[in-house]
Amino acid sequence: MRLEKYPVIRALNIALILITLIGAATFVCACCVAQAAPKNITVVDSADREIEISYPVDRIVLLSADNCELAIVLGAEDEIVGVEDGAADYVEIGDKFEKAANVGKYSEPDLEKIAELKPDVVFGYKSSIANGVADKLKSMGIPFVVCECNKIQTFDKDVELMGRVLGKEDKAKEFLVFHNSIMSLLTERTKNISADQRIPLYLTGGGKRPYSTYGKDIDPYCSIVGARNIASGLPEDQLTVSAEWILTQNPSVIIEWIGSTKIKPNKEPLIEVKETYSQDPVLNKTAAVKDGGVHIMGWRVFKGLRFSIGLLYWAKWCHPDLFQDIDPEEYHREYLKKFLNVELKNVWGL
Repeated sequence: MRLEKYPVIRALNIALILITLIGAATFVCACCVAQAAPKNITVVDSADREIEISYPVDRIVLLSADNCELAIVLGAEDEIVGVEDGAADYVEIGDKFEKAANVGKYSEPDLEKIAELKPDVVFGYKSSIANGVADKLKSMGIPFVVCECNKIQTFDKDVELMGRVLGKEDKAKEFLVFHNSIMSLLTERTKNISADQRIPLYLTGGGKRPYSTYGKDIDPYCSIVGARNIASGLPEDQLTVSAEWILTQNPSVIIEWIGSTKIKPNKEPLIEVKETYSQDPVLNKTAAVKDGGVHIMGWRVFKGLRFSIGLLYWAKWCHPDLFQDIDPEEYHREYLKKFLNVELKNVWGL
């Protein structure tokens, strides 16, 4: 009789094991589904708007150059489905956007094209609120997040914001550690420069004549490098100035930016712009021209995502003795390799 019971007992044990395994598998699957299921998160963007986004984010459209670059820095290349006009032409990183659709200019994007791409979120400038783009996207069920990444006052917040939305918080922190180490270096070296020691600086760009310049909004950049913006007191509607006005201010340093797509492996594009100052019958009388204080640089390091590196150039040009041991190109090279996985091949400042 005992021999006859063994098969039954074994069958019961096997059945119990199977039931246990099935239950465990069901529990694991349920957990997986729960983890994979979308959920909504609410973020506060750089325009102080509360935006609800379906999470996780798998498809993004980027309407600014700096957002495009930051997405690469954060390791979100595969999530990019649409980019602003010209992204494929960006120096060094344009090929990273070849698979993304061109959705037009940031100020007038192709909304139908964006809708076809079915993005989870669109990142762009605050100006897209004023021109109605944000509301139009909202009416189409597409969240628009203001994330500009081009202002010193909100830069850290913007980087953290995109990092959170994309689930790339660790990469955002890593980049900010690099960025803020440069900002701390600048602050430490210039902290003892008194007001009367600040170098009179004229900033311009884009090759516009009469000369366009920057008002008080650029003052924080100047302050951190121990410089004084000669146009700080001008009203916002009077930031186009003449060569004669610049001469009356007599800047010791002039910095002009050129489009980053013009940046090449040689210095020729920079030299070409620089020579226009020595050839100008008015500006060649300024201290900047007489003493070799005219400098040209690419936009991306002038006021783009890499502006901390650009400020190293500014600081070295304004206070060469304080920054004689600093080579901005070395920091630029480190940034490109570490965060964009490309080599520094171009001349960005002269």
